[in-house]
Amino acid sequence: MKENIFPRKILTAEKILLFSILPEAKTGYAAYRKLIPELFVIGEGRLGGGNFILGNPDDKPDLTISSSPVFAIGTAQTDAAKYDMTIHSISESMIEFQIQPYPVEENIRIKSVVTYSLWNPGMKNPENNSVVYEYEIKKYEYLLAIAPEVKKIWLHDYKTGVNHIIPVSNFFNELMRLKNIKDDNQLRKPNNFFENLETYSALDIRLAFLMYNKYLKRFNLAGVLEKTLEEQVSRKKHFKFFGRGLN
Repeated sequence: MKENIFPRKILTAEKILLFSILPEAKTGYAAYRKLIPELFVIGEGRLGGGNFILGNPDDKPDLTISSSPVFAIGTAQTDAAKYDMTIHSISESMIEFQIQPYPVEENIRIKSVVTYSLWNPGMKNPENNSVVYEYEIKKYEYLLAIAPEVKKIWLHDYKTGVNHIIPVSNFFNELMRLKNIKDDNQLRKPNNFFENLETYSALDIRLAFLMYNKYLKRFNLAGVLEKTLEEQVSRKKHFKFFGRGLN
């Protein structure tokens, strides 16, 4: 592999790996497949080897700002190696990506791919075929998926087919606030959420995600939080009414 000189066109092997987690049949991923060959690798990301920034030839990476949300992740097996790939959402006309290990083999031939990009509602987890719990966020538009065995959360966009990976810690913090849990021992262990998933109601999960989205404004869910809060109030009144005289 030649020494990196920027800007440069993306290497064929890099493109093959990235395209393997961008299914052409889904419009959201197909848009990235179209855009990536038009951009240039303009520099390395903050992680170094295998972490690069795509942009226009005159652009300069700004490593003082945080990475944009993850757009696609996956693993590709070739004859020589197993590669992990991450592609971040486009931001300021730039796309960050990472391939590990790096450098990649030049004459690459992919034998198999495991990626969350291919997941659709009703499917098992792509990593290990384990159960996936599904929660409707907005009918016919967004569905939240949780895979406890691999400790992952993602939001499925029905229109684009994209599965947006949701950071566990941010979601967990909103869930703890919602449940008014202040125990430091619990707050420091977000992964315990997956072990205790069945102790939370579907309404808890939906509200926690909607609160997460309210502050980060990642998805257009105008009015959904308010409607769900009304549902919560209605349920509390229902249980309060039917609970009278039981003790």
